[in-house]
Amino acid sequence: MQRLRTYTVDEANRELPRVRPIVAQIAELSALRPDLEEQLRMADYKVQRPGSNGEDRERLQQARDAVNGAEEELLKAVLNLNSMGIQLKGPLEGLIDFPSYREGELIELCWKLGEERVEHWHRVGEGFSGRKRL
Repeated sequence: MQRLRTYTVDEANRELPRVRPIVAQIAELSALRPDLEEQLRMADYKVQRPGSNGEDRERLQQARDAVNGAEEELLKAVLNLNSMGIQLKGPLEGLIDFPSYREGELIELCWKLGEERVEHWHRVGEGFSGRKRL
């Protein structure tokens, strides 16, 4: 079994330059996803109608490729975070947690896209609403 990677506050802050662009990409792709899926639904609808043509089928394939490409990039970004032991908690907000210890208790250091540094924590399972300043 793989050992849980934990971070001190300093280690988490040192990872931010590497983590920030990954989390920004996740937030961007997560925000784009509903529009891409809607374009796919519309293209699929047009292809199903009588009188559909090659251009409609081409648009459908482009829409499928866009959705698949976005999902693949999103998965790669999440796997990249996971490989560092960092947990994605809110893809749209760019919310992540770094496992850590505080006074012997396993906790999560909480960081959100747009914040300068890791300055919050919460107990495991409490989530964003239980976040406290370090």
